[in-house]
Amino acid sequence: MYSLFLLLLLVVAGEAYAQQKKPQQPEPQDTTLNLEKGVESIDLEQAGQYEQNIRSSADLEIDGLIVDKTITKVGRDFYDVFQRQWEAPPMAQNFTIQIEELPSRGNITVVSLSVNEDKLFEQPLQPRYDIIEEVATYMVGVVYDYLMNDQLNKQLEAEGKKAREVF
Repeated sequence: MYSLFLLLLLVVAGEAYAQQKKPQQPEPQDTTLNLEKGVESIDLEQAGQYEQNIRSSADLEIDGLIVDKTITKVGRDFYDVFQRQWEAPPMAQNFTIQIEELPSRGNITVVSLSVNEDKLFEQPLQPRYDIIEEVATYMVGVVYDYLMNDQLNKQLEAEGKKAREVF
């Protein structure tokens, strides 16, 4: 996984480097001192391109991973049903879903689901497929709503407003 990330990072960095090395027409640059601030004026176009390269490399993060940390068939069935039914909300980014399982006594296992280190769900599951399917379907809706609310809160924070509280 890390090698894939590094490979993607190298490809984008290589493309950005290649774009910077393209022969361009020499442009006269204004390097005179700004008398009011005492700082050399900077070519704003180059600064904007540099910032854009940094933003595009930051967008390389792989979003929407579903991490499987199950150990029994019941946990794997839960993961399979959840993964098959999962569809991320539009505009949701920077999230990872983790499904963990802890064995318990008898045939019951404890399955927990967390999104970005926030535990949303932890429940013992019986090895009946219909129950597993029902719980996984319910959790798809819970995670979808959580991500939509999280996205709404981020937008409100970006606008400088306080998020609404749900009672």
